[in-house]
Amino acid sequence: MIPYRPSFKIAFIGPPGVGKTTCIRALSDIAPVDTDVASTDDLIYMKPTTTVAFDYGEMDLKDDGRLLLYGLPGQARFSYMYSIVREGLLGTIVLVDAAAPDGLEGFRETLDAYAVELRKGPCVVAVNKDSPSIKNTLLECQRLMRTYRLTVPLLHVDIRQMTDMGLLFHLLFTQLQYGFEQDTLATRI
Repeated sequence: MIPYRPSFKIAFIGPPGVGKTTCIRALSDIAPVDTDVASTDDLIYMKPTTTVAFDYGEMDLKDDGRLLLYGLPGQARFSYMYSIVREGLLGTIVLVDAAAPDGLEGFRETLDAYAVELRKGPCVVAVNKDSPSIKNTLLECQRLMRTYRLTVPLLHVDIRQMTDMGLLFHLLFTQLQYGFEQDTLATRI
């Protein structure tokens, strides 16, 4: 008989090109599954393919089970995908592309689609990539988060670095450990 090993879920969301697939590929202990198809709209100028459902990977947590990793599209037309992974979801990492000319617009679109869900559970906003105006990007992210009443940790990371990914996970797990409450979260972390 195979012993029971619990599984836990984390979702990565954000606009196309922000790094969700890169996260899944870097963290997964199995060959990641993706639902990329050829871009057919203006995205074709940014990248040849785009995720239309979700990327999937797994991290082996040894005796503690496994962590299921989901990369979800940030566009509103795909927001129903969140309901598919919602049950058992430990938390969500929202990615913002600091290098994209429309990175803040992509973040706003993601918040339009997901803000209500993000206020219900542990969440971290991770500004990925670098830009000469990173301080302004972080300030604008804070402003947008206030507009959408989202009180969660915000930090600048390089998702290709395991230490940065470890910090994101630590922030999510800290929210779980101390009980997630949007209004008091900032004073606890």
